[in-house]
Amino acid sequence: MCIIVDANKLGEFLPNPPSDDAMPIHHWLSRRTGGGVLVYSTGGKFDSELGRKARTKLADYARAGRARLVPADRFSDDADRLRTSGQLRSDDPHVLALARASGARLVYTGDKNLMADFNNPHLIRGPRGKVYSSASNAKLLTRSACSKPKLAQGA
Repeated sequence: MCIIVDANKLGEFLPNPPSDDAMPIHHWLSRRTGGGVLVYSTGGKFDSELGRKARTKLADYARAGRARLVPADRFSDDADRLRTSGQLRSDDPHVLALARASGARLVYTGDKNLMADFNNPHLIRGPRGKVYSSASNAKLLTRSACSKPKLAQGA
């Protein structure tokens, strides 16, 4: 089970302690059994969105087995296709392409346009994407699929 944390929520997710809305995700990631995995990338547009501290924290999650890095070259062509497709409401084709490449079907975001894109069955399917925007969505944390064979280990 995997989740992508959008750059607009990293400020709530990464601090210690995290925000009240991010806390259920932290609990889910730290479970020994049935816990989730944070999927991230440091290439492409992610490179400009992530600061040094965020990269360090994400690498710490990866070393602890709570996150997986997906190299940008695994989804950059798909992000380019999405960017030019005319189908997107958001400016986040890299997030959608990361979800498609990794199998992650849950995103933590506050971006209304990304929410619409992530819920669009023409963009994210098999299964459809779900959006976690606050602690009230914690029930989604048990339903997020992720195909581990496509993920790259590392930090």
